[in-house]
Amino acid sequence: MVTGILHAGLAPVIVVADVKPNLVLVAVVLVAAEFGFLPGVLWAFVAGLTANLLVPAPLGSIPLALLLVAAVVAGGERLLGRIGLVYPVVATLVGSVLADGIALLVFRLVADPIHVGIPLELILPAAFLNAAIAALFAVPLRLLVRRYAPEERPAW
Repeated sequence: MVTGILHAGLAPVIVVADVKPNLVLVAVVLVAAEFGFLPGVLWAFVAGLTANLLVPAPLGSIPLALLLVAAVVAGGERLLGRIGLVYPVVATLVGSVLADGIALLVFRLVADPIHVGIPLELILPAAFLNAAIAALFAVPLRLLVRRYAPEERPAW
């Protein structure tokens, strides 16, 4: 919930080269990459719904995009394994493009044809901005997980 509120409050204020970051997406990708599918989907739904209620977007579009991104990130992490700190950054880049594509599709289906929600020329710069933010937070998150996460016990 806090992530959705931070996204609604900070994302319109933080503008880098006419691009606003998607803080909810960054948080969901980092959680899904670090903790797996179920926590990622939970964060995607709760934070996405909170952000969707505070940001003017078609209802359900943000949680839908984030749920798909969390599933792709968790599936990619399971398929590729942990590749250090590179995977969360690359997953944020790919997830940002995917989420913006889904949002663009939803806007075209629901909104007026005159009002397009996301300009196409801003999708790639937004993806790189989100990946840079993920790179900044990936190391502190990994250190917090190592410090406070319970130790894994053998299954035998």
